[in-house]
Parts: sequence; C-alpha cells; structure tokens
Amino acid sequence: MTEVYGHLGKSALEVIALPPEERIARTQARRFTEYPRCRVVLDLLGDQFNQPNGVIKPNLLVWGESGQGKSTIMEKHLRDHPAVFDKRAGVRRVAVVGLEMPPMCDVRWFYIKLLGAIDAPVGETRSSIPLMADRVVALYRLVGVRQILIDEAHNMLMGSVRQQRVMLAVIRNLSNELGIPLVLFGIQDAREALMHDRQLTRRFRFVELPMWGAGDEFQALVGSILRSLPLRRPSPLTARALKALLAHSGGGTAKLFETFIDLGIDAIRSSEERITPEMIKDYVSLPVPA
Repeated sequence: MTEVYGHLGKSALEVIALPPEERIARTQARRFTEYPRCRVVLDLLGDQFNQPNGVIKPNLLVWGESGQGKSTIMEKHLRDHPAVFDKRAGVRRVAVVGLEMPPMCDVRWFYIKLLGAIDAPVGETRSSIPLMADRVVALYRLVGVRQILIDEAHNMLMGSVRQQRVMLAVIRNLSNELGIPLVLFGIQDAREALMHDRQLTRRFRFVELPMWGAGDEFQALVGSILRSLPLRRPSPLTARALKALLAHSGGGTAKLFETFIDLGIDAIRSSEERITPEMIKDYVSLPVPA
C-alpha cells in the first residue's frame, strides 16, 4: 500500500482503504497535523519538560495572532503526556498541567483554575489567597507536576495595572516555589504583559508563530496537510493555486486547515480523490456566508 500511496503520510495510510464516508468522518474529526514550524515548538516543549531536576529551566512564551495553532500545539503536548495512576502511592500523577488563564485578571480565579487542572476539589473559595497559593503548591508537588501550560495568557491584561502586576508576581512566585518551568500561550498582548515585569521577562524565551507568507515554509505546510488527507491520488498544486490559498487564509494556520478539510471532503465525495487547482479556484471565489 505504501508504494501505491506514496504521496500519503502514516496517519492517512492507516485509513486510506476505508470507504468514503468513513474517510470523511476521520477527516472531519482530525485534531492535529504536524508541520515543521509546529515541530520546532513541540521540541522546545519537550526539551523543557525533559530537563533533569535541579537544572535551570527557562520559561517559554509562545505567541502569535489568533488562529496560528497555539492551542492545538498545547493540546498535542498534553496528549503526549497524559496523567497516569501510581498504584504504589495511590496517587494520580500529572506531569504536565494545562489550563486557560481566566477571562479577567483575577488571582483567586487563577488559583481555582490551577486546582481544577489537576481535578482537585476547589473547596472554600473564600479562603485567603496565601492559603490557596500554599494549597496549589502542596498539591502540585504531591501529584508530581513538572510543567505548567497556560493558554490565553493575554487575559492578564484584562484588569487594572495593579491587578496585572499582582498576577505577574503570582506567576513568578509559582515558578519559583515549584521549581518547574511555565509555558504561556497567547497573542502579542501576552508578550506586552510580560514586558511590564523585567525580572519575569528575563526568565522567558519568546517564541513567535508569525502569519504565513509566500515561500518554502508555506509550501512545506501545505505539503504536510496534503500528506495527512486520505485521498487516493496525489494533489499537485500550481504556484497560482498556492498564492490563492495564501490570500484566502490571510496567512492564518487555522483558516488554511479548515480550507483543506473542506476541499478534501469534496474530493472524496466527488470521487476525484485529489485536490486540483480548479477546485481551489472555485472554493476561494465562493461568497462568504453572511
């Protein structure tokens, strides 16, 4: 089968023999497709996670516009490091914790999110903030947390200047107390928020996921997506088709993936089993729904 379908990646090869409707269902349910830029970020997360205890582990801020795949990368890393039950200790070990910054800059709400991320009972939310902080640190040590991922980090700006400074201090203290690295994901505002705390900024490495532009990197992304679609014929695309895709997506990763999923499903349903430049031309010229 590999020789016949040499244009496909492993995940697509695993389902290529299925009937059309099943391949369509798999395409619609697909959660992740790896591409070079994404692999760079995942490798950084993996390197950070695998640093031995006692080694200084710089924090990361992964930032970019909405729809650039930040949350998808975070979810992939979480799936790669699931919680496991330690029978000997009778404890559920959670090496990597993922949560979303509250939609407003509220420290108490942030601690509640941290507790919920390890399925810990929230208890009395009227407890003092220092007590909540101590409880988070104690429980995170108990379950063996080694890395914390925080999405929507730009929500730190949704508050007064004083609230923002307190939240930044809480984040800095959390990393210090636990001695583990943090990874923040957000738009450019998250970067601006960190810049307000020079001490914290020095502990972060900033990793940008920029909008796509014409060139080899964009072509590599398109190639990765095509290899992931369970189509039985290769889809050679012209330079004009690639230009149309780039313009249609506005350089956004999520929009590009959405476009290819729609085109892939159409290719299967029509028995064309490939995406052609003509299909792309027709798709990008469709009127946008009101």
